[in-house]
Amino acid sequence: MSDTVNIPVTGDRDNVKATITALDPVVDIVTDWRIFPQRNGTTVSAYLEARPQNGGAQ
Repeated sequence: MSDTVNIPVTGDRDNVKATITALDPVVDIVTDWRIFPQRNGTTVSAYLEARPQNGGAQ
């Protein structure tokens, strides 16, 4: 079993980037993420793989 979770983020580009920035201090993003445009042309998606920082220690 993997110690990571997949986090899809979809919305306006600025909101997606802000969400990723907000998650960065909380989780360890273990893969490079990219933003992909959606077919509707107005929103984007990003897919992150992350795990708790410090191996999940509280």
